[in-house]
Amino acid sequence: MKRILIIILALLITGLAGGYEYRMPVNIQSSTTPAVLMPGDEAILAIQMQNGAAAYGVGKDAGVSSLSSNVLLSTPINRTLLQGTSELEVIDPYRYDLGMVGPNDQITVFYKVRARENVSAGTTLLNFTVLGGYDMITINRNIPIKVDPSAVSMAIIDSTSSSPSTTPSKATVNLNVANPRENTLNAVTIVPSAQGMRFSPERYYIGTMDPDEVFTISFGVEYTDLGKTARNPSNVSFVAEFKNGDTWHESEPYIATYTPPLQADRSNNNLLLMAVGALVLLAAGGYLYRKKRLSKNGDGGKGSS
Repeated sequence: MKRILIIILALLITGLAGGYEYRMPVNIQSSTTPAVLMPGDEAILAIQMQNGAAAYGVGKDAGVSSLSSNVLLSTPINRTLLQGTSELEVIDPYRYDLGMVGPNDQITVFYKVRARENVSAGTTLLNFTVLGGYDMITINRNIPIKVDPSAVSMAIIDSTSSSPSTTPSKATVNLNVANPRENTLNAVTIVPSAQGMRFSPERYYIGTMDPDEVFTISFGVEYTDLGKTARNPSNVSFVAEFKNGDTWHESEPYIATYTPPLQADRSNNNLLLMAVGALVLLAAGGYLYRKKRLSKNGDGGKGSS
């Protein structure tokens, strides 16, 4: 009798087990912060795994399952693995015992991904493996990681004189600053430098720059060497400091030739001096010519008497 009860109990348990359907999370999405990496960046990669079994209806095949039945239950996530490459390093690639995911519920795992200095531009696919379900089913997905080495770009627009009549050593430089990247940059700051010149402000803080956004900024320029204003055009260097995610970056120096607008005023002054000199010479020549003529007339009058 006891043996019969054990057999009946075993059959009941088997029947109940056959009434459940264990499904793996087949819907996998990912996002990175920052969205696009630069060489040397460390990004946070978030991978969301959703149990999409309920979306297919009770008792229907969701693509990956352990047992076919009419009831949907949570499924365990036993392990995940994100594999890096020679250019993209995954810090701590394994996650264990992530818990149960019910129908239409989701679980998010986070990874740190570091881009090496020699990383290539473009999109790299990292292999992501999920091991779960009651019969240890494995799912593999490709996780895209974007890399772009582009930094903040700059270009001089023009330069204007502030007050050539009273402050011949001062001028203003206007600069276009653009973010050519697909993602937002933070704490953007432009730092100018040039020998024999002082800039105001010393550092221009722009702040956040959205993708394809352009700012026009101005620097006051004052020559510390007053004799430099009369020399040839000068080379001015601009460097952009900014953050991509949590990583600080510095652009390559943008070197431009700066021509002081006051040189045109000096040319005009030189022309004016030349004109005045010419008038003085003409006046002196006219005076000498008239004096000589009067002297001739005086000598002729003496001879006739």
